Amino acid sequence: MDKLITRFKNGDKSAFEEIVKRLQNQLLLIAKSRLNNQSLADDVVQETFICLFKNARKIKNVSKFKSWITIVLINKCNKLMKQKKIVEISYDQENFENFLQTEQEYENITNNIDFINYISFLNIEERTIISMFYSQNYTIKEIAEILKLSENTIKSKILRAKNKIKNRLGGRENGQK
Repeated sequence: MDKLITRFKNGDKSAFEEIVKRLQNQLLLIAKSRLNNQSLADDVVQETFICLFKNARKIKNVSKFKSWITIVLINKCNKLMKQKKIVEISYDQENFENFLQTEQEYENITNNIDFINYISFLNIEERTIISMFYSQNYTIKEIAEILKLSENTIKSKILRAKNKIKNRLGGRENGQK
């Protein structure tokens, strides 16, 4: 990815297209986890790529690109949420309970296309962290840097969110498999 970013910084338009292809679904998942709205998520991701296109030459540390673009996306989501006064939506209890029946399914949560629907009851911050950690494979350190929180706080929030999910499913004790 670093070489691709460097090519884009140097004016290669095909590199930009490849970046969009590689990151679009990841950014959409994060945006949808924050906004609970596919249309708004599409718009915010598009705005994020426009920002990238306009500011390519300003990218200083190519190795931090993924973190940079994620920060831009989250900031755009936050701005939109303030403008639109977005409220969180409820989830479909029946579909949620059918979603996650075993620990193996929990570990493979990112393989399910309805992932966002099943974490929608979590608060915005928890949804974002869970989405970044399980779906986008960000490390705890990367998430901490992006969200400007400590690594221990991220670990706590992941554990808390996992326990909320387990509790919604009816009766798994904290930390037990």
